[in-house]
Amino acid sequence: MITYVVRMDGLEEIERALGMVKDKSKYVLRAAINETAKEVEKKMVAEAKNRYDVKGGKRSFKQINKIKKARVSNLVAIIEARDKSSELVDYKVSPPTYFPGSKGAPKWISAKVLRQNRLRHMALLPGNSGDKYKGFVVRYKSGHIAFANRVPGSTMRDKNKEKIESLYSMPKPNAEGVAYGLEVDPDVYDILARNIQQQIDRFLG
Repeated sequence: MITYVVRMDGLEEIERALGMVKDKSKYVLRAAINETAKEVEKKMVAEAKNRYDVKGGKRSFKQINKIKKARVSNLVAIIEARDKSSELVDYKVSPPTYFPGSKGAPKWISAKVLRQNRLRHMALLPGNSGDKYKGFVVRYKSGHIAFANRVPGSTMRDKNKEKIESLYSMPKPNAEGVAYGLEVDPDVYDILARNIQQQIDRFLG
């Protein structure tokens, strides 16, 4: 989970702009903070989508976000991104197809997380001459599709087979946090200042 807080502690400039109408300054700031939170959340989603090759694009990121709006009694808006750990299959996997009994399966399954990177052949032990440690798409008894590999040295009930382990990558909230830190942060206070001015103009107009 990641959390981003949009807040402003001082009301003096707003009160001066409103002609010292103190009972209105908090309403102006509340509206400005909430509008800023909405804009920042959109930027977070857009930057994360541009940086990471995730299935579902913007929708995949947006559906994990929740905005807790600022109130007059608490002039803080919170953008919260919450999601369980992301499996590698949630990112770019090629081909993302389950081949029962491996019949028709390609020699290699490739994957990537960053959009700018090339797809890479996935193997637990690169250079291993055998096939059993190469990544593959699996369908569990529950019907869940995952990207997985065999775990060296482990055993299943069938002692001739090693256990299967799903492969994981960066959770989507962390991905948003990285993208936000790289691209969005410098703009936040400019956005807030613009929204404060717009709300002041709206009130005075």
